Amino acid sequence: MCCIYTTDALYIQGTETSYARFPKWNACTNASISFEFKTTQGDGLLMYADDGGKYDFFEVMLTSGRIRLVLNVVDGRDGYVQSDVGAALNDGQWHRVEIRRNRMETTLIVDGHADSQFAFGSDFHFGDIHLNGNSDVFFGGLPSHYNQDLHALALPSVLFQPRFKGSIR
Repeated sequence: MCCIYTTDALYIQGTETSYARFPKWNACTNASISFEFKTTQGDGLLMYADDGGKYDFFEVMLTSGRIRLVLNVVDGRDGYVQSDVGAALNDGQWHRVEIRRNRMETTLIVDGHADSQFAFGSDFHFGDIHLNGNSDVFFGGLPSHYNQDLHALALPSVLFQPRFKGSIR
């Protein structure tokens, strides 16, 4: 007997209009999010979410075959941290990415390899999910309407990142 399990995945084409949009993530002080991806592309925006253009953001990029997490979850504009994990992740195989928050510590885990960074400050809440201030969670790229309103993004440079081409689940 042979069992074959298939898991649905989204294929994102890497074009200016391709992206996946999911509801807001309540990235509270003790939260996590995970996804899997596969691609042969070395660079591309995997995930982005922010607090509606104020200060807080999560940007997950594939950069030269490594996962780079850049985030800001403390009060003020300059309290961001960066974490890089993995190598040669553009091999066409499935790779698992997980982000875990524990107040001031954020851990990036890629295929079981982890790196933790600490953000110091007084406010560790990610925006305000209850006031509809946070953005949705985007995978692969962002909608084109952000091109006309860079102030609607906490990290406007995200629009200039290469778009992801590959599968996400």
